[in-house]
Amino acid sequence: MAGLGFKDFQVGEVLTSSDVDGYLMSQAVMRFADSTARGSALGTAPGTAVALAEGMVSYLDDTNSLEVYTGSQWASVGGFSASTAVTATDATWAIPALADPIVRVTVVGGGGGAVGAATSARLDGSAGSASSFVWSSGTVSAAGGDGGTTSNTPSATPDGQQTNNGGYTYDRSFAFGGTDGRGGLVTVAYVDLLGETTANITVGAGGAGSTGTITGGDGGDGVVIVEYRAA
Repeated sequence: MAGLGFKDFQVGEVLTSSDVDGYLMSQAVMRFADSTARGSALGTAPGTAVALAEGMVSYLDDTNSLEVYTGSQWASVGGFSASTAVTATDATWAIPALADPIVRVTVVGGGGGAVGAATSARLDGSAGSASSFVWSSGTVSAAGGDGGTTSNTPSATPDGQQTNNGGYTYDRSFAFGGTDGRGGLVTVAYVDLLGETTANITVGAGGAGSTGTITGGDGGDGVVIVEYRAA
């Protein structure tokens, strides 16, 4: 096939079939004033008007957006333009108008509390709670982090961010060992919210540091972050 790339056609030049295939048909981006104009020209589903096919690319003037047809819907090409960080313990998120139904959800569980100290012993901290993002057809969740333990060897359960979101031990003067609490797990997922209006969000609380003569630090609370392209 002739030249895949850029070609500046000259006046009077013969347009060959290989040029059409290589420069025009295989590399064309269709341009429309808006999604309504695109729907009028191409139809809104495969088999209507001009049949839609997976891989078609279009540009919309009104939103300055480049979109690709996935086989079932038009989806944006590029990054997200807005985000919402939910820190409330339990919340219902009203989904805003979206230019693209595919959003990125980051869920962080609550961090574990740290070891505290009694007169002659250390006391384990409490584990953090899980966080979740729930819509009508699925759930994205992340477990809370382990609380600090009196053992030098941490357990093998949730270990998302060991130093960034776990509680800290207030005292290390005793000869025997202990560990700081661990951060909650971090889960990232791409979610299709087509037709959805709300999502339920639970933000895991950080685990409490153990109390005694000296109190261990509490773990940090979790967070749920949703990134999207606003309409």
